[in-house]
Amino acid sequence: MAVGGPAARRVTINNFKQIGLAFHIYLDTHREFAPVAIHDKDGKALLSWRVAILPYLDQAGLYRQFKLDEPWDSPHNKKLLDKMPAIYGKDSPSETHYRVFSGPGTLFDGTKGAKVGDISDGFSNTILVIETKGTTPWTKPDGIPFGAKKQLPALEAKEGCHILWADGSVQRFVGQVDEEKLRAAITRAGGEIVNRDELTK
Repeated sequence: MAVGGPAARRVTINNFKQIGLAFHIYLDTHREFAPVAIHDKDGKALLSWRVAILPYLDQAGLYRQFKLDEPWDSPHNKKLLDKMPAIYGKDSPSETHYRVFSGPGTLFDGTKGAKVGDISDGFSNTILVIETKGTTPWTKPDGIPFGAKKQLPALEAKEGCHILWADGSVQRFVGQVDEEKLRAAITRAGGEIVNRDELTK
């Protein structure tokens, strides 16, 4: 389960805070957030953002073990699947509930990372990372496709869902998620007014 008792929830909140800090160190270093994936010169997604921020999570040694010009499931990189850092969750040695939305209007739009000026809705009103019910291999570059007609993923809303906002803050929501308000929080420059405390009904 992505969400457990109080102790598990505290772990998730701490993980999200560290991930948020890593994104902001990356932003300070590169003047843009980490992109949804490490891409090759032709724009093909090779490795997840979770690999890209490893050096900013005190995981530079693991980062150097990857062949960054090969896909996540190449013979070499596939051997590193079971080395998932605990910060991405402990439910599985290789799969995580921590995901991002990607696609037009999100923080992860295209092959480049978002710059500060791209986030006109404000950091505190834009979702950076979300906890989903389903899991994905942690090195796989598969952002959740976002669009007006695309279905949103199942969240652990009944048990509780954690959201990491672009400002680095973390919130836990319990209850039925208001899809319209969630969609507004996913976009970075949609111009919507987002009340973070009203995402669940």
